Formats: sequence, C-alpha cells, structure tokens
Amino acid sequence: MNSHICHVINNLGAGGAEQYVVQLSNYLNSSGHHVSIVAGEPQVLRERLAPSIHVESLQLHHGATRSPVAYVGILFYAVRRLVAYFRQESVTVVHTHLPASALPAWIAAKICGIPVIHSKMHTEAIGSGLSRALFASRLPLLLVDRGLAFTRYSEGEMREYWHMPPERILRSSIGVDTTRFIPDLEASAASRREYGLSTIDRVMLVLARLHPEKDVELAIRAARFLDDPGAVLLIAGEGPQREFLEGLARDLAGRTRIRFLGLLQDPRPAYAAADVLLQTTRGPDLGTVVLEAMSTGTPVLIAFRNMDEYKMALNTLDGLDIGAIAEATPRAMAEALRSLFADPSRLQSLNEKVRCFIEHRHSRQVVYPAMAEAYTFLQNQTR
Repeated sequence: MNSHICHVINNLGAGGAEQYVVQLSNYLNSSGHHVSIVAGEPQVLRERLAPSIHVESLQLHHGATRSPVAYVGILFYAVRRLVAYFRQESVTVVHTHLPASALPAWIAAKICGIPVIHSKMHTEAIGSGLSRALFASRLPLLLVDRGLAFTRYSEGEMREYWHMPPERILRSSIGVDTTRFIPDLEASAASRREYGLSTIDRVMLVLARLHPEKDVELAIRAARFLDDPGAVLLIAGEGPQREFLEGLARDLAGRTRIRFLGLLQDPRPAYAAADVLLQTTRGPDLGTVVLEAMSTGTPVLIAFRNMDEYKMALNTLDGLDIGAIAEATPRAMAEALRSLFADPSRLQSLNEKVRCFIEHRHSRQVVYPAMAEAYTFLQNQTR
C-alpha cells in the first residue's frame, strides 16, 4: 500500500509549527514517501519545500474574524474541499498541527476513513480559547487516532486536558538538523568580529518575535540589572514591540550593552556568537530556537513564572545539568547569569553536554525516521 501523508496547517508562515511541517515533509519526501500540504495564506515557507511536494491552497479557519456564522461557513466549505482532495489524491494519513485548521481536516478524514495524527504545538498556558474548548468537548477522541507530544509535559497535558489515554499518545521531537547547527570555534570568532564583539565579551542572545508573549522585556531588564560592561545582549527578531523595546533599552540604567539585530535569515552566526541563550517566552515548552542553540553548543537559561513553567523548564533540560533555570525577574535572571559567567570551566562543560544531549535525543536523524515508522504503523492498522 503506497503512503500519502498529508499535513494540514493554518498557513506556511514563519512560525515554529510551520517550520516543523516543512522540514519533516522534506525528510519524508527524500525517503520515498508521497507528501502534500494543505495550507492557507501566507505561504512564505513554500519555497523551502522540495519541488515535488504539492501545496494545496485552502482557507481553513476564520483568522481574525470572530463571527460564528463566518466560521461555520468556512468549516463546511473546507470539509467539502478536503474530502474531495483526500479521495482524489489517495491520502493514507492526515497529520494536523493547529486546532483552527484541524477540525475540518478531522471531519473530512473521518468521512474518508483516513487515520489522523494531531500535534500538540502549544501548552495550555498560551493555547487559544478555541483549542481549549475543542479539546474539552472530547470531540477529538472520536476523530483523532493519535496525539503527538513533543515533550513529557505536553504528554501530561494531553492526558489531563484532552482526556487522551496514554496508548493513543506518540512521543517525538520537533527535531533539529545536527549537521547544520554545529559547534564551530572558527564560526564563533568570525561572528563576534562581524558583530563588533571581543573574544572575552560575555554574550547573551534572545532570538524571538518581538511580541508580548515572548517577554523580551524581561531579558532587557535582566541585562541592565546585570550591569556588566563586559556583557552584551543580542536581540534577534522583529515584531510589534520593537520600538517599545528599543526605547526601554535606551531608558534603563546599566552598563550591559544591548544590540538589536533585526530579523535574521540565518540564525547560526548569532548562536555561534553567544555564550548563553535566554528563553524568556511565556509557556516555555521545548521549541525550535532552544534546540538549534543547544545543537550549536550554546546552553540555555530558562525563565519561569509559576510551577507549570518551572516543570516545563525541567522538562526542556530533561532533569540534566545542561543549562540553568531562574525565576522570571530581572534580579533572579541576572544572578543566574553572573553564576554562569563566573565559572568558565562549567560553561565550557555545558557547551559539550548540550550538544551531546541534542545528538542523542533531538536530532532529526533520530526522530524523523521514527515518525515515518509511526505513519506506516497507523496506516497499516486501518487497512
């Protein structure tokens, strides 16, 4: 039985979920699987797909519109289109990723008798109201064959909030290309020269959308509180808060330097220049930026605001001594940074440990073949 794995997602924008879909699809395609993607606009990542991967353009959700009537209209139209597409293209497995676009795909797959996998991309702390209502209804238990968790914390949330039994939960990882994101001393020196930094500067990095949920403000306040003329905070990213954050960096007292790099097409030079990545986002479950940083040998300092976020941080580090965790206050973050920078030998050992951790647990060369096997198993179960 030939396989045709169809990913259904809101759009192909530049977010972590979208990048995961593109990267996994390219791997599956290169391994001989027939792969397609159904997505609405924007489709900025489409050019990164292998030429043989077809993208079916379809509006799957109501976007900013909050009208129930508009949503129902889009839902019925999307279901009809998806049923026709699944049947015409002989789709054998449907993989959905975000709740807004998942519901029509689940219904269409059920009508066609196709098994469904749904990824848990966000923690409940930052999930949408639609997501919480949808899964609280237990409807997914009737329409979704397997839930996909990227962390143990997400698996626990699936059991608690989605009511999904453990035997229907798959564990995987977003994965990182360990052949592309590698420790490189020469690249580190070159990146520092490019950014006007010395070899002895203590470099912190934030790589994120400049959006309130990423809490880049905390990183800026922590850097200023650190008050270290030998330290510099690099901020890579764009977003609606940039003007506010630049003003904050100018107004706050403190000798730590702060530089805004803007949106980077290739983040590797920033990772190479950094001694530590600051993960300040709210609901900080394991994501692409953290994996890429650790793959380059850059350890992570994770901020937490409550016990749930503390558990997420522990989960990211897998209970190992491969990074640091601090309360999400400028003082606590600054103290954790001072501790890291005060012990260069420990920082060096963390560089080696995080790379080893990624190679064994989160390398795409490990996790993507396992996902391909999961698709085959689920497909064969429904033959």
